[in-house]
Amino acid sequence: MENNLIIFSIICAILSADITMFGQFMISRPIFCGALFGYILGDIYTGLWLGMIIEMIWVNAIPMGVAVPVDLTMITSLGVIWSCSFFKGSQEAAIFSLAIAIPFAYLYKEVDLAGRLFNTKIMHWVEKGIEEGKETRISDGIYLGLFLFFLRAFVMYGIILFIGGILYKGMFSYLPLQVITALKKAWLYLPVFGFGAILYNFRNIKFPFIRK
Repeated sequence: MENNLIIFSIICAILSADITMFGQFMISRPIFCGALFGYILGDIYTGLWLGMIIEMIWVNAIPMGVAVPVDLTMITSLGVIWSCSFFKGSQEAAIFSLAIAIPFAYLYKEVDLAGRLFNTKIMHWVEKGIEEGKETRISDGIYLGLFLFFLRAFVMYGIILFIGGILYKGMFSYLPLQVITALKKAWLYLPVFGFGAILYNFRNIKFPFIRK
């Protein structure tokens, strides 16, 4: 994985930009990025499975307005890259990779919040430029915001992929047999839990063709 660390970081940064910064083509969704990294690393089955689990469990985690949910792209990307790079084909290793990826995703959320706070300074800089008749600051502000977001995501992914990968590989190698067995069962049980999460999150939706 170390040889492709820069490439993975670039791809992850591009996928993360799809969440709020540019496009919103849905390439940041777990079901897509999980399959993408699984395909790149030669284990698309694991990528799709992990992406499906994350997609179902956090189906209501949508960045709307000021809401900043946990970065699902990071959870999926880290989990798939780590599991497919170090323990390809191991179901228990794949589930354990999610357990390690989730805390890092919440850490990145705090970094993202700090970055958004800095964006307000860029916004004030743009507003001041407009008042002075410098309308080019509108496009300059957009490009600067995109660049800083990409740089932040690239650096964070690179650091987390490397440090987290070492932590993940070392911890998994020392897991007791009972934990390994539980993780293997979780591979099958988590989709069931995810389906339950979907039903719970959409419990108040009324369909016109279904009457009580």
